[in-house]
Amino acid sequence: MLNNEERIAVGSALSQNFFLSLNDWSYGILLPRIFISLAIKFPLEYLPIILLSMATLLWAIYSLIIFSVIFRATNRYSIATLAGLLLILVPLPGLGMQGVVWNSFWPMFIALTAVVCCSAYGSSKSSTIGLSILAFFTAASNPVTAVLLVLIIFDYWRDQVSRKKIQFFASSLFIGLLFSLYVQVRQEPQYRYLGDWTQELAQTSQTFGWIEEAGGNRVRGVPPFDISNIVRGVPGSVKYLLTQMAPERFASEWILTEDAFSNLTHIVVLTAIFFVVPLVSVLLLRRKSPDSPIPKIMLRLGIIFVAVEVLQIYLIGGVVQTRQLLFVPVCCYWLAVFLLLPRSFKTTFNLHGVFSICVIFLLLVFGLLTKQNFRDPLDVKLPLVGNGRYEERDLWRPALKIARENCETMSSDEIIIISQKTDIWVDAPIVVKCKYIAK
Repeated sequence: MLNNEERIAVGSALSQNFFLSLNDWSYGILLPRIFISLAIKFPLEYLPIILLSMATLLWAIYSLIIFSVIFRATNRYSIATLAGLLLILVPLPGLGMQGVVWNSFWPMFIALTAVVCCSAYGSSKSSTIGLSILAFFTAASNPVTAVLLVLIIFDYWRDQVSRKKIQFFASSLFIGLLFSLYVQVRQEPQYRYLGDWTQELAQTSQTFGWIEEAGGNRVRGVPPFDISNIVRGVPGSVKYLLTQMAPERFASEWILTEDAFSNLTHIVVLTAIFFVVPLVSVLLLRRKSPDSPIPKIMLRLGIIFVAVEVLQIYLIGGVVQTRQLLFVPVCCYWLAVFLLLPRSFKTTFNLHGVFSICVIFLLLVFGLLTKQNFRDPLDVKLPLVGNGRYEERDLWRPALKIARENCETMSSDEIIIISQKTDIWVDAPIVVKCKYIAK
């Protein structure tokens, strides 16, 4: 089973050399393309399982990086474990993140964000070099990494003892950004990293015809800077973001409302639930434990949260969508909530006890959201501008049943395509031999 964008990258890698393939799409360029170029060296029939294995390995590495830096900062196994599991449990299944090599530059960015927010630039020379390599590949694969320079520059100015480590780390990140920028600038016509989907007659490198039919000729164009358009998009973007942190059925129902008063009510309620509680908890924690590193880490996570969201609202110029950068702020938010998990839960009815209960409530909400990773992750109004969260219908079981019925009249080695929907653009079909789906 290949993600839509991943199979475009596979087709590009099969039809030309690695360096020419960098010209096709300007985002997620370096590290995912390296792994995809390696994967196609194996027999093509093993391609899906090889890519899945590669993606699983990448997810494990990124999760371990997050675990190590959070444990080093807090000395708490429970928090570090939850933080490491975040990439697997994050309630955004619509992104199709897990198991996709092409999208691996997003969890890699979350891992690097955790490193920077914890100021973990390496306890030894070898670890600093390793983290700097991560910084280079992240920046070379995801230009949004530039927002981390805000915190890195502050650390360089504040921490005189670790300046050499920070400088080496920042240099690797900056070189990666230059590489990404170079690839974008040399493309003809000049592609852009984010923005509204637009149909253009782009003369890309020659790839398979079915790649164009699957959307390979769709490129992203950055809208011109329009402050009024950005301001108009803020309420809708905020509402969309907040509903992604709410469990069903509220998420799907509230996002579809168009009444101004209802929208305002929803924003106020969700903001009170998801942001007031963590903010008050941080203030209480800072007053109770002035030396705790958690408030500082949460503040830095908040800066990245806002920076990424502002960047997205500018680049997209409208309502934030799960298929863009929503993955990053939601990961930052839940990581911050994990850090607030109290060391001991005491049922005392003081102010600290009340907000401890509220923080645990937020964690329970996260638990309710994670179950949606195991449902059909298709938006109600696809392909790319859907407002609803998930379809209630079970799509895979009927599709598998139809495929099995067709296989009864076919050889066990015959290949069949299992598709949830008829439109290839909104589905991720499975190409499999009949013998592997036999009853």
